[in-house]
Amino acid sequence: MIQRSVDISRALHHYPQRRKIIGVIGSSAIELSQSQQQLPYCVGKWIAEANCHLLTGGGPGVMAAASKGFCAVSSRTGLSIGVIPHGKPVEMYPNSWIELPVYTHLRGENPKGEDSRNHINVRSSHAIVAFPGGIGTLAEVELAVAREVACPIVLCLRGQEIIGGLGAEALRNFGVPVVSDLDAIIEFLNTALAQVVV
Repeated sequence: MIQRSVDISRALHHYPQRRKIIGVIGSSAIELSQSQQQLPYCVGKWIAEANCHLLTGGGPGVMAAASKGFCAVSSRTGLSIGVIPHGKPVEMYPNSWIELPVYTHLRGENPKGEDSRNHINVRSSHAIVAFPGGIGTLAEVELAVAREVACPIVLCLRGQEIIGGLGAEALRNFGVPVVSDLDAIIEFLNTALAQVVV
């Protein structure tokens, strides 16, 4: 019996460490400017340096910028995960910086419907950073807030930027913080992740 306890203890000691998963969501527009790519890139890089996994929708735009920043950290221990919707152009999904593509059968015509990968993105993330985007990004914000246990989410908007047609003031009505710089995002993530047990 004693030997068995020692063996179990040894096995538990070598059990793989689960890492926290941070989702980054936002526009899939291919023509993002350098300034629009900069913050997602820096957030992706920070996620890698924090030894977390990055989760995105695996496509272009904000998703690619965050994944590129993540993969720029050669010493990272986490993975760049992309949840891929069905029926998207293969030259864009997954983007070049996705290390673990999760191919789904979900087309997502309705961003909050049962056929949307947005549910997977939100339910798999321990915290989420949202950048400007369209109705798909807004749906993910709404899903994060509506979860049985709400997923910590911070929105990053500068100037007149919007998510799903809504500006910062309207989005604050969801009860989520809206920030405009990297330091505020990092402060939010540090606080949120400190309360996460994986």
